[in-house]
Amino acid sequence: MSGVWASEQEMREVRVLSGSAPSLFNLQPWMFREGAGWLELFLDRSVALPETDPDNRELVISCGAALHHALLSLRARGWQAEVRRLPSEQDADLLARIGVLGCEEPVPSDRTLARAARRRHVDRRRYAPIAVPQDVLLDLASAASGAGISVITGDQRYAVARAFTKAAVIHAGSESYRAELARWSGLPPEAARGVPEASAPWHGQRYGDVVVRDFGYAETVIGESGSALTAGSLLLISTETDDREAHLRAGEALGAVLCRAELGGLSTCPLSEAFEVSRTRADVRREVLADGGYPQMLVRVGWPRSTDRPVATPRRGADEMLLPER
Repeated sequence: MSGVWASEQEMREVRVLSGSAPSLFNLQPWMFREGAGWLELFLDRSVALPETDPDNRELVISCGAALHHALLSLRARGWQAEVRRLPSEQDADLLARIGVLGCEEPVPSDRTLARAARRRHVDRRRYAPIAVPQDVLLDLASAASGAGISVITGDQRYAVARAFTKAAVIHAGSESYRAELARWSGLPPEAARGVPEASAPWHGQRYGDVVVRDFGYAETVIGESGSALTAGSLLLISTETDDREAHLRAGEALGAVLCRAELGGLSTCPLSEAFEVSRTRADVRREVLADGGYPQMLVRVGWPRSTDRPVATPRRGADEMLLPER
């Protein structure tokens, strides 16, 4: 795959926007290699989580969100690109190769979405007790192709909430999981990776019916506050298969949903704990998807309680994400 190429500064800005994508424990598990007419995305196994994510499923989802942001950044600059997912049988960590084909006038909506991607931050707080209209949720559910996005209500919401509660209890009883989580949470603000103490609840929180991950280590108490409305609406991202390409596409769908929600003034928070425990993931697959797909990620969506922005998590610099040319 070959083509024309953007300037060095433009490509640096592409990496910056890609690096703002959401990731499990804010690990930013991606690296890039670039050359004349192409950009490659790699999985960075140096931050693998053998207890939380033994198959690297969630890390690949995170890389999928970074891929979405990279393509969005290129389009916002007028660069037309094509992407090959999993282009190498010899290198399983090479997740995508982007080829730049040419330049034309950018679509205004892509520029707007790119600005939304730069503003967006995970909001783990309670949301305002105001329902998100159904047509807004359906619009978010249509934000991406390559993965299914469902609005979860009624008995399905109860099943999902129960799975997240059960997974939190199982994790609370696992010393190896708690130790792994502790290595990447409660960190000082200058840490480039991981979850700083100011960005996440130290104890688990139940906002109405939904449990948010406990980032503490010694304590496992789940505090309760708010109602189902303050928990927000729930969107479930699922795929027909459960292979690496499906995980990558689920991440691309996640990136698309979060950008569109930000554009609409909504707060968002990806949730995955129930899908890290095999039995609770199987529960959601059976009770919500009728064994017709694989749950990959849940997204809380709601109106912010105030104009105060959530605390931004740190990010690596653009050059720290760049691998040398071969």
